[in-house]
Amino acid sequence: MNKKFHFLDDGGEMGRLMREKDWSLTPLGPPESWPQSLRTTLNILLNCPFPMFLFWGKKLKGFYNDAYRPSLGTDGKHPFILGLNGKESWPEIWDEINPLLTAVTEKGETIKMENQLIPFYRNGRIEDIYWTFSYSPVKDESGNVAGVLTVCTDTTEAVLAERRLRESERRFRELANLSPVWIWITDNDINIEYANKALLDYVGIKKESDFTGQVWVDVVHPHDLEIVYAGFGKAVEQQTGFALEYRVINYATSKFEWFKVLGVPKFEEGKMVGFIGTAMNIDKQKSFADQLKEEVSSRTKQLADSNLKLEEMNKELQSFAYISSHDLQEPLRKIQMFSEVLMEKEYDKLSSSGKTKFEKIQSAAYRMQSLINDLLSYSRADTEKRVFETIDLKNLVDDVKNDLGEELSKKGGTITLKNSIEIEVVKFQFRQLMYNLLSNSIKYSRSDVAPVVTVETEIITNAKSIDENLLNNKEYVQITITDNGIGFEEQFSKKIFEVFQRLHSKQEYVGTGIGLAIVKKIVQNHLGSISAEGIPGEGSVFKILVPKNQ
Repeated sequence: MNKKFHFLDDGGEMGRLMREKDWSLTPLGPPESWPQSLRTTLNILLNCPFPMFLFWGKKLKGFYNDAYRPSLGTDGKHPFILGLNGKESWPEIWDEINPLLTAVTEKGETIKMENQLIPFYRNGRIEDIYWTFSYSPVKDESGNVAGVLTVCTDTTEAVLAERRLRESERRFRELANLSPVWIWITDNDINIEYANKALLDYVGIKKESDFTGQVWVDVVHPHDLEIVYAGFGKAVEQQTGFALEYRVINYATSKFEWFKVLGVPKFEEGKMVGFIGTAMNIDKQKSFADQLKEEVSSRTKQLADSNLKLEEMNKELQSFAYISSHDLQEPLRKIQMFSEVLMEKEYDKLSSSGKTKFEKIQSAAYRMQSLINDLLSYSRADTEKRVFETIDLKNLVDDVKNDLGEELSKKGGTITLKNSIEIEVVKFQFRQLMYNLLSNSIKYSRSDVAPVVTVETEIITNAKSIDENLLNNKEYVQITITDNGIGFEEQFSKKIFEVFQRLHSKQEYVGTGIGLAIVKKIVQNHLGSISAEGIPGEGSVFKILVPKNQ
């Protein structure tokens, strides 16, 4: 092509296709015969960054630029419609666009249309395409309309996006109106833009358009308006969500009820434009909370009164302990002292019946002494100061064995500690615990079998599976004491730890029925647990679980 036709020098792919095409084979003829108006228009078209299509001449032959090229897709009209008659190029839409083209060419007026559906063949099929375009007349050297210049934009995505938005909004409104919870939208100044049916029904407004702006002020409790303004104001300032509680009047009952209102910021193009939120009626919960608060206050007062009574009872218990240790023991010691004098100097003068009665007096006095001592031990288990220290269990067991040496020797019994362990305890309490349990094993032995007592220890890391009141994240020591004594029925496994509970008569076995109650109290002081199992005529097993370290 002659280089003097510089109007076709640029234009990217479409400029190249126009230069390479043999126009002499077309009715337009070679470019050197084209009118100046066509050349000028094509030069503008090829260099324009916006999509353009030119219909030229009576047959409305087509020219288009690189910006328009993507609108044709692939496997469609490109590139064969270049220079082709309009009707042949656009047969599927000719009935729609020909009247528009005719109006422009005949009247010389510009036509503009937005988001028009103009489907045509591209990408191997007929596609629905939306366009915003203008048809403008192009005049020749004589001032006659020789062509139509189309400046257009494919708005399909925008139109479909808007449709999706409208459909989404429609579904939102339908779902919102089915919700029993209030759903609302406001701007930054708390002007209502949307309210769902539940909210409108509650405040007695039928049309959404009547509940706009700040009409909500009329339904919120006057004392709560400041809460609303302050809450929304802070949320606007910080661009955050909020949670408020305030009262709203019920149109049906004319009573104010409490609502919990939640809101989150709404943004458009990165700018906060308001809030969208919900509200739920919490009036019943609020009333319940107030009742509960009153109940807690009342129960707290009752508990305080109970604590005062408990303190008085503790004082009485301490007084009892003092009386037991002083006032009661003093006459008892005199009874024992004079009994011993009579035993030494007057016993032989008594009749056989008198001797029996005198021995019963002595036995009763000694039982009374044991009972007082055990009661004092039981009360001290709670009142005495607890100082924890780490001990070696072997030393404690050896100490108790030494105290029980005479009983063990008399019955030919043994106490064996299989494995020792260090443990943090209140030493004097834990010694009493071990003494009570081991002495019981010796005391309640069978007459025809030497007592054999075994003490074993084990570290427990899943204590909660044994006793739900214990902790899994704490290391416990389990101390198991097994004997071959008289045992007991399984039904008494818990009863034996109660005060004054005896499974055998005083004539069979000496005791006050307090020893195991003291053991249980000591275990509780160490935040542990104790259990017992027995088989009559075969023996007993006691298991103590206490933390290795307090």
